[in-house]
Amino acid sequence: MSPSLLHVEDVTVHFGGIVGLAGVGIRADAGEIVGVVGALGAGKSTLLRVAAGVLAPDRGRVVYDGAELRDLPAGEAARRGLLLVPAGGGIFPTLTVRENLQLAQARGAGFPSDGVQDLFGRFPVLAARPGQVAGSLSGGEQRQLALARAALARPRLLLLGEPLLGLAPQVAGAVAGLVRDLAAAGSAVLIVEERPSEALSALVSRLIGLRFGRVVDPGTLEHGGAGISAADRPREHDRIELQPVRVPLSVAEKRALQTLASAHGETVGELLARLARAYVATSEEVR
Repeated sequence: MSPSLLHVEDVTVHFGGIVGLAGVGIRADAGEIVGVVGALGAGKSTLLRVAAGVLAPDRGRVVYDGAELRDLPAGEAARRGLLLVPAGGGIFPTLTVRENLQLAQARGAGFPSDGVQDLFGRFPVLAARPGQVAGSLSGGEQRQLALARAALARPRLLLLGEPLLGLAPQVAGAVAGLVRDLAAAGSAVLIVEERPSEALSALVSRLIGLRFGRVVDPGTLEHGGAGISAADRPREHDRIELQPVRVPLSVAEKRALQTLASAHGETVGELLARLARAYVATSEEVR
């Protein structure tokens, strides 16, 4: 068996009276790709922060490369090859694409180095826009840049927050291909996504479900319906086409929704659905 690089053992995290993680245990071995899926507020970001040593658990321990993270000096885990790329992060938004990649590649290497040339082949949009400010890229393009920066660092353990979210199939395939190559070179990769997908299932060697901070069978999350009563499930003749609703929310507003949902023991989606049903019922009474 490959040597284990990461052990998250019986970890519990509280945010005031709210449980972020409850007795979670996972592992990631060298050369292995592990997937974790769960709805907004399930504890995925908290798990990544704990696994990276950014957030100390209230109980349990995190062991990386044979050492407890809490015992390592600041920055030592990173020097040993532990790298976190959170959802929506992993780049310097005020620097150009070129500058982001230059900072990540080996010192003294010319630009573009062989590694950067390989990444340009995988992500042509980066090759076409080396002088563009990274913060002005689309969300999907920023994820490509973040993963390219991570690959240049040659991590031993790579923690990825939603790298496949919203990507076109061709781009998602390029991302998956790079992750596979990193694992083939010996890296352990832990990926979190909101829901299972064919692309994710084909990529990972193991898939773990997370719900309200607890490990669950990922099959119960497959259709996003865990915890919804049979009466609330859509029936075949109830299916209608709706326009997608995109509400711009700040990070503070998203965290407020997560906190409120967790306090009621439900996902953010379930909270919003309940509020919508209550609004419709109230409106009908007014009529």
